[in-house]
Amino acid sequence: MNRYTLFFILGIALVPLVSVAQGTDSATKKYNLPQEVTVTGSRIPDDGKNQRHTLVVVQRVDIERSQARSVEEVLRNVAGVDVRQRGGFGVQADISIRGGTFEQTLIMIDGVKMIDPQTGHHAMNIPLTLDDIERIEILKGPGSRQYGPNAFNGAVNIITRRHTRPAARVQAMGGENGLWEMSVSGGAPVNVGENVTLLNRASVQRRRSDGYRPFTDFDIWTIDGGAQLLAGDKFSLDASVNYVEKKFGGNGFYSLAYPSQYEETKTLFANIRANVDVGIPIRLTAAWRRNNDYFILKRENPAFYQNFHTSNTLSVEAQTTLTSSLGATALGAEYAADMLESTNLGNRQRTRFSVFAEHQIKPLDNVTVEIGATALYNSDWGWNLAPGADVGWQVTENLSLRASIANSFRIPSYTELFYSDRVTLGNSTIQPERAWTYEIGGRWREGIVDVQASIFRRDAVQLIDYVRSSTTALWQAQNLSSATTNGADVHLSISTRDVMPIVERITGSYTYLDPHFSVDAGLQSRYALDQLRHQAALVVDLRWFGLITNQWRFRYERRLNVAQDAGFVDVRLGWAGSGFELFAEATNLFSAPASDFAGLPLPGRWLRVGGAVNLAEALR
Repeated sequence: MNRYTLFFILGIALVPLVSVAQGTDSATKKYNLPQEVTVTGSRIPDDGKNQRHTLVVVQRVDIERSQARSVEEVLRNVAGVDVRQRGGFGVQADISIRGGTFEQTLIMIDGVKMIDPQTGHHAMNIPLTLDDIERIEILKGPGSRQYGPNAFNGAVNIITRRHTRPAARVQAMGGENGLWEMSVSGGAPVNVGENVTLLNRASVQRRRSDGYRPFTDFDIWTIDGGAQLLAGDKFSLDASVNYVEKKFGGNGFYSLAYPSQYEETKTLFANIRANVDVGIPIRLTAAWRRNNDYFILKRENPAFYQNFHTSNTLSVEAQTTLTSSLGATALGAEYAADMLESTNLGNRQRTRFSVFAEHQIKPLDNVTVEIGATALYNSDWGWNLAPGADVGWQVTENLSLRASIANSFRIPSYTELFYSDRVTLGNSTIQPERAWTYEIGGRWREGIVDVQASIFRRDAVQLIDYVRSSTTALWQAQNLSSATTNGADVHLSISTRDVMPIVERITGSYTYLDPHFSVDAGLQSRYALDQLRHQAALVVDLRWFGLITNQWRFRYERRLNVAQDAGFVDVRLGWAGSGFELFAEATNLFSAPASDFAGLPLPGRWLRVGGAVNLAEALR
């Protein structure tokens, strides 16, 4: 721990250089959009007062300044979010929040669920480049009351960009281990009639590498296209089609006995959303997600063992919000069908139907109370109910307090139910997971300081995990009898730009977990007993000579049942002017040895450099 802290301090003292600072042109025509509000913690539009949830928002400027090359890398620097990577740069990662498993975190794009019925390992097959993302909202805590299954311990909502003025960006990047990346992105607003505007975006990106050790090569294509039609403040129509294709070596990804594993995934996501005001606001959504997964255990001999899986999820959702003297009420319903064709899991199909309701009242101007529930009918398990309530109190102008209680649940994936191979066995008798979570917290904002903290307790039953009785036995999916997790987290942000000549901002976060599991003596666990007990992140933004920005990221982790802690330092340097950008980045700067999974080492120091041209600015 001390060694990494020393490296961090020395690095800030010794390393100069550069980041992105884009200019603006007052003559450029801008189109006004309806005010966007953060609503991941609630289905009712929120005015930002009387905060009731632990919500972390990574803004566009944070994404641009970071060294991240994927959504996974952005999330990795948020304490309380456990990102366990099998391969860097968006190859494959499992996301969990507050000590849950990767199956217990709901991923959404613009509020549309990205649930994969085959396995949560595919939840982060995100068909977007970072250039397509406006912000990322992370709900830390149960979200089943708002969104139903899979938001067991939290949710991640990725909000896409809307180009309100012409934009065109070309970027190239190269680095160690044969790494290179090329991308083109942009969009332009079009005035198609009186008070009618069409916004659009498009991007294409390819990224590949020879890998940081044998059989960890990858080749990733990402294509995104979207449009939004705005007709005054009464109607809007959004449509997008997104695609990501990954081909990668999986040395030790699923079994250390077979280093030459290989996998290909192809994910297509299309959705259309309409917002119309007919006296009451109505939101209609239709979406289709398709994922192909091809897995080979021995790359040099595919016939030895291979699996083909194709999953399709079709969903429609309707929601409205009613306001009256009694408060605001959100009502809605969703219908979805999951279909799977698999050489290992068989051909499967199930449907789900849910209705949800939330009611928000303000008994006082500085107090907000919200109650709600989601009732889900699944064709395999029948009805499940997730109720909850929360309250927010703005005690003073600077201090707010909050409290919540919520129930959450999760439906098993087809892999947990039916998968079988030489080391793993599913279990068709397992039941949905359930939990009650209790939380209290507060936030203090004054001047340049913004700090929020919370403590929570989660009582879970029927948790699903893979367990075995010995090192020679098969891993089999089972419902653990119960688990209690106590925890606390703190988030701190200090905007020092106006008081310090070089340091612009310091942000930090820390999460502590103390889980207690009821597991039969002698059983080994694959996932549930390998959580982070301590996790801390620190980000320092510097600006040198008024032109050069420099971001340092420090991360510290310590897992349960692991004696050794891990510390990481990442750095980004860059320069921008007149539409041109140059940058240099390094992850794991001091090559700290660590593994997110036992026996699977993370990459050491990985250097890369690159540049970009913002054509709309360069040609002015």
